Amino acid sequence: MSTSGVALTMRKGLRYRVVRVVLSILLVVVLLAGTVVGGISVYFSSVILQVIHYLPTYSLAVTAVGVDTVTLQRTAETQAPGVFEIDWPSGQAIVGPMTTSDASTVTRQLLQMTGPLSRGTLSYWTRRVYSGGLKESLGLSINEVQIKGQLGMMPAWFVPGKLATWVILVHGQGVTREESLRVFKPLAQLGLPLLAISYRNDRGSPASPDGFDHLGDTEWQDLEAATQYGLVHGAQHLVLYGWSKGATIVEAFLHRSANARSVQAVVLDAPILDVRATIAYQAQERAVPEIIARSAEVAASIRSGMNFDNLDQLHQRQMRIPMLLFHGTNDTTTPIAVSDAFAQAHPDFVTYKRVPNAEHTEAWNAEPQEYDRELARFLRMAGV
Repeated sequence: MSTSGVALTMRKGLRYRVVRVVLSILLVVVLLAGTVVGGISVYFSSVILQVIHYLPTYSLAVTAVGVDTVTLQRTAETQAPGVFEIDWPSGQAIVGPMTTSDASTVTRQLLQMTGPLSRGTLSYWTRRVYSGGLKESLGLSINEVQIKGQLGMMPAWFVPGKLATWVILVHGQGVTREESLRVFKPLAQLGLPLLAISYRNDRGSPASPDGFDHLGDTEWQDLEAATQYGLVHGAQHLVLYGWSKGATIVEAFLHRSANARSVQAVVLDAPILDVRATIAYQAQERAVPEIIARSAEVAASIRSGMNFDNLDQLHQRQMRIPMLLFHGTNDTTTPIAVSDAFAQAHPDFVTYKRVPNAEHTEAWNAEPQEYDRELARFLRMAGV
């Protein structure tokens, strides 16, 4: 072989070795990236599947208390329009609209109180109203009952009424039956018996076998147990009422339970009508890359057996049951665009109320009197 041929062969061999080294490096990088993305995805899938119990944090300072006013630290929450509750270790109070504010404080109407409140008290702001000792001020006979579900006994509140149509109320993720207390009075005034339920993973209820929150995909069976309890105890028709994840549970029940034929009307408040879209929305709010959100969803599905397609109401055939849908325009938890699309797709049976300036499940808080009127109007129109 000539000298030039040897040199050419050597150059080809060198190029081959360089290409092989580069490809090896790229393969290692891809594998490392895949491992990193996979690990992050599994982590975020645990966030999706995590069972949550929100606990009060007493950090909101009361700066002054008047005869019928209370002054609090100025925050985004304390500036919200409407009616809310503040809790502190020895009591609760219902606070109304703002009367005055300055750069650091907000003064609001003080509507009800269960215990002494003084300057310097650290409190907790909540959208719940009538919780704790305030529940007694509703003037209703609220009875503790137990419902036998697939996994065991689950506590519920029952309020008797004169009608044979029962309202079954389903709270959202991380909260309790107290979420439903805001609408007890307007519903009871119509003569409707009320059943506010718990479901798996709630405090006092059995845990899911795998320890995961299934976002409605299995929890609907606990709602089915509650409807069966109602039908056995005298209910002839049912109204289902769900907040946030509670709405997801209601929708899953409507698609899967034989007891759905007894449902006369449905009320949904800030509903999660598409779990996948809600995960993407929350990921965007937290600046989590889309690829991570999608990978986390896949990991969550594999780990829990959830089918996210079954939790997407925009692409499922719906039962033509009269439905009242509330959603706040300031919701940072559940995308209102999904409710907009759902209502637009089903104008024949959905009555839709977009509530200005309301955060997640705060439609009642923002406009309590209008909310109650709309609720009563809808139920009358639905023949309840």
